[in-house]
Amino acid sequence: MHYIPEDYYLSTLQKNEIKQLLSSFILDIYDHFDFINFTQKDYLEELGVLYAEDTNYFSNSVYYVLRDHKKNNIHASIRTTLRDRNCTLPIEKLFGIKIDRLPFIETQNIWHVGRFFISNKIPGNRIKLLKKMLFNAFYPIASIGNSILFAECDAKLIYTLRKFGINVETLGSSIEYICSETFPICIQDDTLMSFIKKNQTYFEEENEKDVDLFLAIKSFII
Repeated sequence: MHYIPEDYYLSTLQKNEIKQLLSSFILDIYDHFDFINFTQKDYLEELGVLYAEDTNYFSNSVYYVLRDHKKNNIHASIRTTLRDRNCTLPIEKLFGIKIDRLPFIETQNIWHVGRFFISNKIPGNRIKLLKKMLFNAFYPIASIGNSILFAECDAKLIYTLRKFGINVETLGSSIEYICSETFPICIQDDTLMSFIKKNQTYFEEENEKDVDLFLAIKSFII
């Protein structure tokens, strides 16, 4: 696997590992944005909010995480979630966007991608790792089709996604969220499929298993 740094491996996340992931996620963002004045109270409050969110989404989600073999710590992650009708997505809470009222929504296959980070301390080709993690997150969405993806995304990542040929649509003005300027975005499944086709070298059998898992989830919640 040429896209995985030596001594690291990709896996999915178990529910009892959510706090471990969130701790790595929060501390990496604090480090990345040089947020040195955070207190233990800041950290615990952030952890509590995100933990409540992730436990709510977990049964409808797959988390892809990068771990090291030596200590099994988490150094990168991305989460794909299939929305159910009882679920309020972060983009709705943070930006006041009512997804069901958007005039261009013509499908019940509504997805959210979040908990994305890649530690700056990971060695090797980070672009290849980024593409692999995006491939994993986007593959079930594009494969099931008739879908739309929502996310909260900083300006730098929007630029990167567009550079990869992914048509990102911003849905409003930015806010400061977890230390960065964050925009509400959506992506249609046709542009995701274009990305998948261009990056077939990242395909593995587990990607099809994720499609089957989400089809089972879809039959239950939609």
